[in-house]
Amino acid sequence: MTASPFSFDNPIFLALNFDGGVVIDRLMWFFSAKAVWAPLYLFLLWMIWRKCGWRYMLVVLLSVLVGVAAGDQICNFFKDTFQVPRPNRVAELQSSLHLVWDPIKERFYTGGHYGTVSAHAATTMSIYLIIGHALGGKKPYWWLMGAWVVMVGWSRIYMAAHFPSQVLFGWVLGALLSVAIVWLAGRVFPGAKTSKSC
Repeated sequence: MTASPFSFDNPIFLALNFDGGVVIDRLMWFFSAKAVWAPLYLFLLWMIWRKCGWRYMLVVLLSVLVGVAAGDQICNFFKDTFQVPRPNRVAELQSSLHLVWDPIKERFYTGGHYGTVSAHAATTMSIYLIIGHALGGKKPYWWLMGAWVVMVGWSRIYMAAHFPSQVLFGWVLGALLSVAIVWLAGRVFPGAKTSKSC
C-alpha cells in the first residue's frame, strides 16, 4: 500500500504522531473512544430539554442519530470505493510510526485497512454543529465542544488511524451533513420548539 496521495499528509502526520508516553497514549485513547462520551451527550440533551422542551429535544436527538448514521455509512462508502490506507498500513511509514496499545484487544491499535474519510471526525463534527444550533450562540459550548472535536480528530492521527487529510475530509462531511439535517428538520418539524426561551 502506498502513502496518502497528498504531499502535505506525511510530514504533518509524523509531527502529530509523536511518542507522548503512557499518559498521552491513554489520553488519546480516551478521546478516540466512543462509549465514554455517552454521559456528555445525555447532559447536552438534558440542556436542550430544559431550554426548549422535550419535543424539540427529540427532534435534536433524531437529527443527531441521522447525522451519525449517515456520516458513518458515507465514510464506509468512501473507504470501500477509494481504499486509501490508514497510516499504520503504509509500509514506508512503519519505521517512523508511534502505535498505541489497545488494552481491550491486548495488541497495538490498527483499525481497519482503509481510512479514506474519518468517521470519528465526521460524526463528532455533525454532533457538534447540530447540538450547537439547538443550544444557540453559547460561547462556552462552541469553545469547549470545538476543542473536543479537535482532540478527537487529533487522537485519530496520534493513534495512526488516519492521515490529517482524512480527518479534514471527515470534518467537512460532518459539517455538510449537519447543515442539511438542520435545514430538513426545521421544515419537517416546524412546531417542535414549545418554549419561548428556545
